[in-house]
Amino acid sequence: MIKFEESTYGKDLSLMKYFVIFLSTLYLAGCGLTLPHPASLLEHPALPEWEKSLKTKIDEDLPTQAEIVAPRNQSISRLYELIDLNRDGREEAVTFYRMQDQGTFQITLLVHERMKKKWVLRVSQPIATGRSIDQLHVLTDPTKTRNQLVIGVTSLEKNTVYLLKDLMKPSIDVTKIDTYDRLTIADLNQDQRQDMVLLKKGQSTELVYYEEALTPAVRQTTSLPIQEGDLFADHDLFEIDTINAAKKKGLLVSFTREAKMHLLVFQLDQTKLSPVDFAGTPEIIEPMYTFPKDVDQDGIVEFAHQYTPKGSIGRSAEEKPQITAYYAWNGTSVQPFLESGFELREEQYIDLEYNFVMRFPANWATRETIEKKDNRVRFINRETGTIDFELEIIPKNQYIASHQKKKIKEGIDYVYVITANQSYEEYATNVALVE
Repeated sequence: MIKFEESTYGKDLSLMKYFVIFLSTLYLAGCGLTLPHPASLLEHPALPEWEKSLKTKIDEDLPTQAEIVAPRNQSISRLYELIDLNRDGREEAVTFYRMQDQGTFQITLLVHERMKKKWVLRVSQPIATGRSIDQLHVLTDPTKTRNQLVIGVTSLEKNTVYLLKDLMKPSIDVTKIDTYDRLTIADLNQDQRQDMVLLKKGQSTELVYYEEALTPAVRQTTSLPIQEGDLFADHDLFEIDTINAAKKKGLLVSFTREAKMHLLVFQLDQTKLSPVDFAGTPEIIEPMYTFPKDVDQDGIVEFAHQYTPKGSIGRSAEEKPQITAYYAWNGTSVQPFLESGFELREEQYIDLEYNFVMRFPANWATRETIEKKDNRVRFINRETGTIDFELEIIPKNQYIASHQKKKIKEGIDYVYVITANQSYEEYATNVALVE
């Protein structure tokens, strides 16, 4: 007799029938059965209870037609910002939302305080007319007992900066300060308090300096040498940073004119914001875009520009390899950088295809050219024609160890090797991965 085995599908079908009969019996017996809402099954299982509670409370307190507006200068866009407003060691939740009324958007602030496992609404107050929050800055008041907020609100093409104080009171203090096109907040005069500088474009372009952002009464205006057609592009600078060997703070402002970057540097001179003079000229004009970076980590910001060295060779149909040179202002007229008082601090080769940086030793400066062929990059002394360093980059899935090659780095996608019988090893530590 032939014996047939019951298939797995048949077993599943039988179990399903018994399950349906069981549910029907419960229903006929009057027993209630509640199944979870499908949305609850989609919740992130790792979300902590306090955050679930907060999101639920925010949803309850938001009007039906409200839209959350997250500050654009924050690294992560969230429904709320956690800020210790009264500096008691516990963070409050700050939420901004907007609603439209007859074509105008009104932005409202919510403040929720955590009370054990629950969140309580402390503040719900309109603060400004506008479409979005351009910036949010948290500033501690001089008494160190409260944190105040400075926000930039965007309405069409106009930005307005506001100061929000007493954020734990039922009615917060809202002060409209000024309009702006660019805004930066930092301790410019190095008195342990935050200053504010605005860039305002109009018939003339001006810098507006507020000596203290939390008490914006002291105001100083400086005109910029802007011409018709000049642009303040996204890559242009407007920031406060260290500008000299004395670690003095300054304001970096750049604009684009005829595809060249014009860089201005301002510093405080007897409390007055004044331009730095670069050996007789008020600005640095760069054919390449300039980016600030403390490349040698000495607390002084260097300015980088890229150039193609003489004799540079690249692969066909590709741009020739370039060198990135970092310069620092030393206050005197020093060549070779535009005779403007900048001296060379370091040069690097940055390879975005193979994800590595080669930091040049000091004795390589201004003498190297680069040859990039196939999967090899050579650094060649232009004065002697000799190869100072050669790096071979091999995909990890193709790499085979060999006694003739020495692996110096291993990245996510590539292995970086040098020839074993050459003097390249002394420069191996100059190679850094940027994955």
